Amino acid sequence: MRPSAEFYERVETAIVDGTFYGDFTFNLGRLIAPRRLGQEEVARMRAVYVPRGDTLSRAVVAARDTGAVVLCAHPGNGRRITAVNVAAGLELSPEWLVIDEDDVRASLHCKKRRTYLLNLQESAPEVLPALGRELAGYIVRLREVGSCLVVLATEHELGTLDLAVQPETVKLRASDPREVFLAHLARWRSREECQAWAADDRIGGILSGASSQDAVRLTEHVHESGHRTPQEGIQEVLAAYHNWEKELRSWFETTQAPEQGYRRALLLSVAAMEGSPVAKVFDAADMLCATVGIPYPSGRGLIGPGVNAHLQDVDARYVNGQVEFTRPRYGVAVLDHVWEDRPFFKDHLTDWLRELRDDQPAAILLRLAMRHSLPDLVVETVQQWSGQDPERAVRILTVAAMSDELGRAVRSRMYVWARNGNQESLHLVVAAVCGGPLADGFDRIAFTRLKHLAGRDSERVEASVLDALARLVTRPRLRVPTVMEVVKWVETAGRARRTGLRAFVGLAALRSPEGRLVLMPHSPREETLIDTLADGWRAALRDPESADTAKKAAVVWLEEVVRGDADSEVICRVLAKACRSSMDVGVLAPLIWHWARTAPEDGVDRESLCIELMRRIGEADSLTSGISLLGAYDVEETTEWDS
Repeated sequence: MRPSAEFYERVETAIVDGTFYGDFTFNLGRLIAPRRLGQEEVARMRAVYVPRGDTLSRAVVAARDTGAVVLCAHPGNGRRITAVNVAAGLELSPEWLVIDEDDVRASLHCKKRRTYLLNLQESAPEVLPALGRELAGYIVRLREVGSCLVVLATEHELGTLDLAVQPETVKLRASDPREVFLAHLARWRSREECQAWAADDRIGGILSGASSQDAVRLTEHVHESGHRTPQEGIQEVLAAYHNWEKELRSWFETTQAPEQGYRRALLLSVAAMEGSPVAKVFDAADMLCATVGIPYPSGRGLIGPGVNAHLQDVDARYVNGQVEFTRPRYGVAVLDHVWEDRPFFKDHLTDWLRELRDDQPAAILLRLAMRHSLPDLVVETVQQWSGQDPERAVRILTVAAMSDELGRAVRSRMYVWARNGNQESLHLVVAAVCGGPLADGFDRIAFTRLKHLAGRDSERVEASVLDALARLVTRPRLRVPTVMEVVKWVETAGRARRTGLRAFVGLAALRSPEGRLVLMPHSPREETLIDTLADGWRAALRDPESADTAKKAAVVWLEEVVRGDADSEVICRVLAKACRSSMDVGVLAPLIWHWARTAPEDGVDRESLCIELMRRIGEADSLTSGISLLGAYDVEETTEWDS
């Protein structure tokens, strides 16, 4: 049987903060951990947490009293779930940090009442010494705003930081696997049913000495089986937990003869295409036969067994137009068995999977790479697909870059492609990934790669960067960081500056689906955004290449205010702060005056805003402070708007 619909829904929606991006049907068994820790996710992690001894209380006290704590253990010992529970114990919102190799300090966020979680496994080893030099001052800044830091590290990673003063370290040990099993199974089964499963000697034998990860994996197998008690389906659960190893070994031993080649090809096709229409599955089998030289059955389907008989030979069936195995997670087990038992077949297998024009084989490649820690499998796939099927390349690269198993290596390769690569198709894929869900959990990573792409001498790459920024700025959490990043580019030189100016002017004119200007601050309290916008407007209005389009965009902002769709105080502060010299005044004052004097007679009061802006701009520059700018322009009679 296949996993229940509920399980597929859970997998599909757990990728980023409860939102699934792309259209893979993931059957990975182990989920990509969410980066955005909302209330529901924190509540779930609290409900299934099994602390060991006084570990949690010690960590909470250390974080509260000193501003930081290190949770020291190898992955798989509950570091992530303990860190989230430390934040919950402190009643602070948890937020993951990720370190930008180009700017360590900018990666260290410092908002009020946060518990920042930093997993050193996610950072390149060469970045750790620089990070260590920043942490002492960072912890001081966190304490000043009522926040703290929880570091997840191994002893080796901790030594690499080379800290002058090390925060208190709490060494974690794996929780009782039986308690972990019960806590996770309680999400789907009653207390009595959970106890019945845990009391079974065969389940107990597995849990004895199992890791926390294995206990959770066993829970998932029980849940997927759909059985309420072990009496209903214990054998199926145990076989699935052991990856159907015994069954597959026996099956392959009985299909050694050359005439069994098509049967094996069909088994792999169902594994790669499970859930697909029957025609696609058999087409994939034919393609594999052609790839490795397996003869087709005589008669090409007219003679010999029909569809159902062929599928029964590989423990599969035909249901509602789709092909599926009769055993849970059997396809995953088949591919694992072939991958491990037949290393000489790996190249043929990966070439075949890449040639199949479907998302399911892409998910299979991704799962193989994650399970066997093979980032190059994804990298080589993306390199091939970037020119042939860029949309699939974007999807597989996105998930790989966000995964625990592959993420650091894949993100590092994206950095190399963005900075040093010369393959334009790869640049376009990286830009699309950075404008997607990756930025929700790894914003600094996305911005840095976009920055390097912005410096490439390619109009297509620049357009892809602008598109990515336009998508990022519409997300509430990324709105201000995106504008700040663009303004940083504006303050550099070369191609990145030009891209930054184009991006700023384009974003300034961008509207939400509701028709609101996306960058327009909602109120004067958005001081960081107002200051950043002032820097951006100043640069865009002064640069000869962007000045004309920037002036037109500024007029749109002025019109937005006088028509009552934006706060007048906001634009007064933005434009006044954009004036830091007489040159700035010489750009803005005529712009505002001409706008007010040449507008159509439509009954809209523009004069009041013009007068207030002239007053603010005059006060902003020491050379014009106290002088009425209105008097300077009162003698001018302009009959049309000169952009």
